[in-house]
Amino acid sequence: MIMDKDTVGRMADIAHMYISEEEKSRISKELSFLLECFDKLNQADTEGVMPTIHPITDRNILREDVVWESLPIEEVLKNSPDKDNRFFRVPRIIEE
Repeated sequence: MIMDKDTVGRMADIAHMYISEEEKSRISKELSFLLECFDKLNQADTEGVMPTIHPITDRNILREDVVWESLPIEEVLKNSPDKDNRFFRVPRIIEE
């Protein structure tokens, strides 16, 4: 299918866009090329080919969450040079 400059001009008018004659020529060539590619795809024999919805068949590949006992808060904070209740205190690195 050929996309001529007049069709490109009408499309530009509908979109309320100004396109120069040079741009119309370039765009018509590009659109013609794309339409030819689509035409080739339409001609491909796809009889018996299942549609590809998702190429990877893996489903949930994440591991199950496992809960285990952790150290008590006191044990975790005991070597901290500065703490506030249950939290580590660190020097400010972002200025206000």
